Amino acid sequence: GNITELVDLIDLFTDYYSTTSLPDGAEDLDWMHINSLSLVDKTKFNYLVQEKTSTIIKLENIYSNPTIDYMIGSDNFWQESGYDSLLLNKTSDFSMQAGQHCVTYVEDNSLPQGQYYLYLYNNTSVSTTHPDYDWKSDSNYSNAYYNLKKGTSYYYKYLVDEICTVELVSSIPFAYSGYVSSVQELDGNVIIDSGIAMSWSEYSQDGTLLKTFKRTGGKFVYRVFKYDYLDYWFQ
Repeated sequence: GNITELVDLIDLFTDYYSTTSLPDGAEDLDWMHINSLSLVDKTKFNYLVQEKTSTIIKLENIYSNPTIDYMIGSDNFWQESGYDSLLLNKTSDFSMQAGQHCVTYVEDNSLPQGQYYLYLYNNTSVSTTHPDYDWKSDSNYSNAYYNLKKGTSYYYKYLVDEICTVELVSSIPFAYSGYVSSVQELDGNVIIDSGIAMSWSEYSQDGTLLKTFKRTGGKFVYRVFKYDYLDYWFQ
């Protein structure tokens, strides 16, 4: 029943924290905005997904001496920051995740040791807490813009090689949502929720649309997940 603080990101990102500022009209500085976390192995590492830096971060030794193992983000954004040496390299010229949500770690026994998949909802929206950075000029973000009212978001799936690389292996375009939203892989299919569009759809892995649902009223649909409830409600 006890709660213990394991990681304070200001301790790990002190230099970056000093460059952020409060957006106009905001009361609190939401400088990182952790929107998902995966505890992959409690003895080794976990993942923090940080919306404001459009970066996925792998931490190690969270129970004793937390350190940053590596990050998936823009080399332009982190250039000369002191953190740029921690970035994995893109294997090709693809537009990276921006303002992402719902990142999920997936092991695959067919992959070599040190490789795995990450899938996520790529909102394609960028931060307002780093006003000096020109996101539109960043070549890593060809499909993401600051303050975009209409556009396209995506389901993304990355193949990660812990030694040095990240590769985009699958992508499905979906209705734009600047924040919230989710993705889920289930039984070979992909469920995608666009929170602001208040719709969600199920696709086959190759991107074939199977069914779409839409609701009205309210501001957004926060997350959508599909369950069968076997051995929970039903025998």
